[in-house]
Amino acid sequence: MLDFNSVPPQAFPAGGDLNAQRDAIRADLLARLESVLMTLLPAGKKRGQKYLVGDVLGSPGDSLEVSLKGETAGLWHDHATGEGGDIFDLIAAHHGLDTQADFARVLEIAGQLVGRATSHPPKRKKAEAPVDELGPATAKWDYLDAAGNLIACVYRYDPAPGRKEFRPWDAKRRKMAPPEPRPLYNQPGIGAAEQVILVEGEKCAQALIEAGIVATTAMHGANAPVDKTDWSPLSGKAVLIWPDRDKPGFGYAEAASQAVLMAGATSCAILLPPDAKPEGWDAADALAEGFDVAGLIATGPRITVRPFDDDQAPCGYLSATDHDDAHDSDVTVWGTEDALAVSFTRRYQRDWRYIAAWGKWLMWDGQRWRAEETLAATDLIRHVCRHAAVRADSSKVAAKLAASSTVGGVERLARSDRHQPLARAATAAPWIPAWAYLIRREGDLGFVAQTQGLRRPFALPR
Repeated sequence: MLDFNSVPPQAFPAGGDLNAQRDAIRADLLARLESVLMTLLPAGKKRGQKYLVGDVLGSPGDSLEVSLKGETAGLWHDHATGEGGDIFDLIAAHHGLDTQADFARVLEIAGQLVGRATSHPPKRKKAEAPVDELGPATAKWDYLDAAGNLIACVYRYDPAPGRKEFRPWDAKRRKMAPPEPRPLYNQPGIGAAEQVILVEGEKCAQALIEAGIVATTAMHGANAPVDKTDWSPLSGKAVLIWPDRDKPGFGYAEAASQAVLMAGATSCAILLPPDAKPEGWDAADALAEGFDVAGLIATGPRITVRPFDDDQAPCGYLSATDHDDAHDSDVTVWGTEDALAVSFTRRYQRDWRYIAAWGKWLMWDGQRWRAEETLAATDLIRHVCRHAAVRADSSKVAAKLAASSTVGGVERLARSDRHQPLARAATAAPWIPAWAYLIRREGDLGFVAQTQGLRRPFALPR
């Protein structure tokens, strides 16, 4: 049984029992309902016989509707969350209260609302978004589960030119905070898809979705904590990561790729944005400028990512005899720079080659070998070292494994690893011109021009 004894007397009409006071306040609320709603949810708008707003917090939008006339006046329903109720429930939800447990407080707020609302709805200017210290929200994205139920919202603010801020709202806890774990965007669309494009940020994801492409993002894009994100919706999917064209974008793509594979994705690759595009170029920019996005996704250059596997045997470019020799030579001590270099080669020898004569790493982008000049190989080696560091038994060993000196030492050893077919070919065929080196890939022979990066058919003389 509810106890209303603690309700301040000034919040209610004088005289009568509590039921009469509740009924009196309800009658006053409904008599000036539109004015009450404009006071409570100023970002909403009237459309016909309904008042529309984004959610119970008063965000811009139209997923929540309140009936204004007839026997249903004051009843509301949020199509995004499935929630609803009467006018008291709406006031309670707006203030983060429980209608039953906190009804005394709800009734007090309702009485104050009636006092603030005028008898007739005031004429007003165009509705504005809620304002906090960052100014009005300039965009809002809903995170839904596979069934379409609201998990969270992300609000974007642009408080100053060149500056943007994002604030997540947890629908379950009804507070401005990220949910735990953090969900992926567009889960209803991911469900039936075979391939999913993972981008940085809701703006890019939504732009691709509106273009008919199944896309998603982790909450906060490149700043998302990979270990706090639920990647399970990507299980069984072929995932293509489209990073922004900058260093943070590639670093995030590499970290996210491992999480995606661990979550059960059937494959994962990192798309390489065109070299001619400016720093920070992303999927939304590509669509805005009319770029052939479908073509880039289908045939654009990319890096195929493979999961970390410390017990993985050397990849298959070597003959059976070579494999036997490699097995003997791969015996090494875990945690040493030599062991980390072997781990790097085992994982990346299909797609990375070091050319000592040029002093450069070459990277296979799915179509050709290209000179890599953004220190991406060093970044990949950092991830190999970091992976080993988290498995160390002591903090001292972990710190040593993750140190920059270790990363540098591992890269020097990886450059000279003879398991790289290119290094073996360079000594076996010294007659190859200085501007080209033999490339062996999946049984195919070809050579690559240093200046153009073009892959051309080539046959060894007999």
